[in-house]
Amino acid sequence: MENIKERILKFLHLDEIIKNLSGYVETRVALVKLEIRDEVGGILSRVLMVMLIFMIGFLFLLFLSIGLAQYLNMLLGSQFAGYLLVALFFGLILAVLLITRKSFFRMMENKFVELIKQRHQ
Repeated sequence: MENIKERILKFLHLDEIIKNLSGYVETRVALVKLEIRDEVGGILSRVLMVMLIFMIGFLFLLFLSIGLAQYLNMLLGSQFAGYLLVALFFGLILAVLLITRKSFFRMMENKFVELIKQRHQ
C-alpha cells in the first residue's frame, strides 16, 4: 500500500511540490523570525535611548530646581522659602497633569496609533 502511494505521488510530481511547499514555508518562517528580530532590536534601541534621555533630563531638571531654590533662598533671606516655591511650582504642574490626564492619555494613544499605522504602511 505504501509503495503504491509513493508511486502515485512520484507519477503526479506531488512529492516535489510537497518538498517545494515545505521549503517555502520554512523559508517564510525564517524570514518572519528575522523581521521580528529586527523589529525587537529597533524597539529596544529606541526604548534605551528614550530612557537615557529621560534620565539625563531628570537629572538636569533636578539640579536646576535645586539651584533655583538656593538662589530664591538667597534672594528671600530664608533657608526654606526657595524650596517651598519650587515645590509649589512642581505641585501646580502635577495638579494640571492630574486634571487633564484623561485627555492627555487619549492624545498620546492617538499619536502612538498614528505612528504604528505609518510604520506599517
